Amino acid sequence: MSLALLVGGVLGPGQLTACSSNSSPSPFVGSSSGSSGAGGDDASTGPDGTSSRPSGSGSSGGTSSGGMSSSGTSSGGTSSGGAAEAGARAEGGADAASSGGSGSSGIVPDGDAGTCAAPTGATTQQTTALQIIDQTRAAMGSPCAAMVPDLNTSAMKHCAYYAANAASSTCAANAHVEVQGCADYVAANFQDRETAAGYTCQPSLTQSCGASEVMAFDDNPTTAIGQWLGSIYHRAPLLDPRMRDFGYGNATGCDTIDLGEGAGSTTPDDVIVSYPYERQTGAGLSFDGALESPTPPVPPAGWPSGYPIHVFMAATTVTLTTDEFGIDGGAQLAHQVVTPQSSQGYLSNAVVLYGNVPLTSKTTYRVHIAGTRATQGYTTTTMAQFDVSFSFTTQ
Repeated sequence: MSLALLVGGVLGPGQLTACSSNSSPSPFVGSSSGSSGAGGDDASTGPDGTSSRPSGSGSSGGTSSGGMSSSGTSSGGTSSGGAAEAGARAEGGADAASSGGSGSSGIVPDGDAGTCAAPTGATTQQTTALQIIDQTRAAMGSPCAAMVPDLNTSAMKHCAYYAANAASSTCAANAHVEVQGCADYVAANFQDRETAAGYTCQPSLTQSCGASEVMAFDDNPTTAIGQWLGSIYHRAPLLDPRMRDFGYGNATGCDTIDLGEGAGSTTPDDVIVSYPYERQTGAGLSFDGALESPTPPVPPAGWPSGYPIHVFMAATTVTLTTDEFGIDGGAQLAHQVVTPQSSQGYLSNAVVLYGNVPLTSKTTYRVHIAGTRATQGYTTTTMAQFDVSFSFTTQ
């Protein structure tokens, strides 16, 4: 049960901006963004291009307890409503329409973003991968992802490379990086492999385009996606409403998904969704962050923590004024919080929180966060207020 992730590359108009990556297919191999260059063995390359493995200490993400946030004090107690319960729907779903509420206040749609299109000319495994991702996205109210043949090609070719070279400490030292001269080499970095396959990503010549790559080592899309969705950094690009182009490849001991923002550049900024989503049942109980690299902030008592909770929103930075997580109608729970700016460049367009201890089975929990989000676009930065509240029930 191994994963590898490369996330946060930005494809600018007419060119590919280099993105860093991580190494070694340990159970979760992490994410990064920024300057070009692969992380060293079992290391991560940070946004400044330096190679280091984050310590995973709580200081990188902030700790919350009883309604306290890393940036301020909440009102305390359990939220009684907020925009998430105002009946509003996001504008970005396949058939979603606004029915009240302010986009600037934040929206968590009720789910069912519509029926997502089935891919054509895809393998059985590729079809399965897209169906799982889109069923999850539709349930949470996120716009559908589209399977792009060029991304299928880049993902398939990278898995062919990995399978051919998995036994070589030189050729497969970093699961994401291909080494020239090794069998089935295409290009060192995933952005260049996507370009070589014909993928351009850009919705227009004036919009940048984010890109990511995630890997697992099962040759099974169902198993791999289950692992990705059960993590923090690996889940993020698969469910981000702004990441819309998708391709899956597989080979012996390899699963790769290559992603590009594509049409997601035009996803309205007021689309805010969560996973677990509003009224979801059967949510997970725990997460072992020691198996993810870079290691998320470690709870005071260590791993496992509670199941990760993502709130996806267009955001380069997030300042929280309310940060509450607890039993619905009951006690607040101490938890960790990771924002885009506290993640050392490994997370974008999302706030993540997770309880310091595993959750309790058959229990309904409520999340309430509010504050200000800033989104740095290609030429401008926009600010917006948000106020989001939702509940989910564990398995």
